[in-house]
Amino acid sequence: MVVRKQFILVSLVVALALLFAAAAPARGQEQPQPPVHAVAPGDTWAALAMRYGVSQEQLQAANPHPNRYRQPVAGSTIQLPAEAAERTGLLRRPAGSLLRLAVATNQNPWALARLNGVDDPLRPNFYRPIYVPATEGVPQDLPPGFASLELSQLPAVPGQAIGYRATASGVLSVTARLNASLMPSFVNGDRVVGVGATGAFFYPGAPELSIQLPDAPLWAQPWQFAPGSWDYDQLTLSGAAAEIDQEAIRAEGERLYAIWSQVTNAPQWQEPFRYPIESYLQISSRYGARRSYNGGPYRTYHEGVDFAAYGGTPVYAAARGTVVLAEILYVRGGAVLIDHGLGIYTGYYHMSEVHVTPGQVVEAGDQVGEVGSLGLSTGNHLHWDLLAAATWVDAAAWEAQDMGCWLLEGWGTPCSEPERG
Repeated sequence: MVVRKQFILVSLVVALALLFAAAAPARGQEQPQPPVHAVAPGDTWAALAMRYGVSQEQLQAANPHPNRYRQPVAGSTIQLPAEAAERTGLLRRPAGSLLRLAVATNQNPWALARLNGVDDPLRPNFYRPIYVPATEGVPQDLPPGFASLELSQLPAVPGQAIGYRATASGVLSVTARLNASLMPSFVNGDRVVGVGATGAFFYPGAPELSIQLPDAPLWAQPWQFAPGSWDYDQLTLSGAAAEIDQEAIRAEGERLYAIWSQVTNAPQWQEPFRYPIESYLQISSRYGARRSYNGGPYRTYHEGVDFAAYGGTPVYAAARGTVVLAEILYVRGGAVLIDHGLGIYTGYYHMSEVHVTPGQVVEAGDQVGEVGSLGLSTGNHLHWDLLAAATWVDAAAWEAQDMGCWLLEGWGTPCSEPERG
């Protein structure tokens, strides 16, 4: 009897083991993962449905969101239905009828109408996206008139300069915004570039990028912003620096804002941006560092990059541009401000000597001053900052990402090689 019970028990254990073995994946065998897609600008639900041969409802069911009208976020990743199969083609939003589009793309208008679920190819489509079969390319739902659209970072990061570049035909003006903030846009023939910014207090998320062309419907798509990473600086002010109050800081800032909010419509730089100092001890404070003065709360952040260096160390222009300010300021000490075009400015502060004059055009590497400790400063250093769209951004990130050359390429004049000597 005991033997029989043991036999039954062993049999049950073996059966359960076989059952679990059948249900579990084989060792070393990976289970197929659902397909995913990295969202780029122009990847609307309509464009992705046409690209992968599925319905918008299937896509949205695989990526649920409370707002069904919200487009996929550029810089994020979405799930695709298992049956998705990528195909090539073009997506167009013609202003006239589908027949006009069919003639322009050498397509059969009735076949094109059936493919897109259109009853009458002679009826105006009111900017409905139309899929056109092609041997190459992928469907993208871009602003009307745009043939391409690229964003500078996917995802973007708060406190860094952002931009877009596009190719378009017949575009005379463009209005672009990130949420409510204007992103100045510039047209150069069939090229369009936009330059914007978010400060270091910008909250990460998915703000909406919108692009408006005259007499065309508004185009919009969310843009992913990842969290930033910041230092915390505690500064002790003494002597003359401790006597500088908030009213003096505010007044000087308002004067400078009136200068750097001016925008010239063409880039002046021709080479990659460079660091403004060649010999320094260390970077003593980074952009975006939260700051406490004399033990107070962290209410502000550092707007530039500080290079600790010996007094008298040469300071150079980071790129070609026009000097728009060169003088000794109360808060910023020896100061030089350079306009590089497209709303891009670089500032050089706390210098002991200034070697340029307003109106002077400087080249990358021209000396503009010498390191000092004038104004609101705790020791010899160069404060270097960069502004885009009248907003301080991380100058070190701009240089590291080669943002200047990225914009120039979008403008149609790639960066030239810097002279070595």
